[in-house]
Amino acid sequence: MDTTTRPDCTLDLGEKGCSHLLQDITTAMNKITAGQTLLVIAHDPAAPLDIKVWSRQTGNPLLHVSLANNQFLLQKRFSC
Repeated sequence: MDTTTRPDCTLDLGEKGCSHLLQDITTAMNKITAGQTLLVIAHDPAAPLDIKVWSRQTGNPLLHVSLANNQFLLQKRFSC
């Protein structure tokens, strides 16, 4: 991954599709604390758009995307 932020956790989803992909990301995000990061590796062709939309809907920032490596770095949002 081409970033200075090192992930706190990694979730390799392989070829999982949208419903399982987003469910697994949500489950993994629930296991980390606010401010921590999750590196998602997803090879599903719809993953880039699905993860981007999920990020916006949940308020968990998408910090970095590497389409060449199918990697997405998310950060768990801080509660107000």
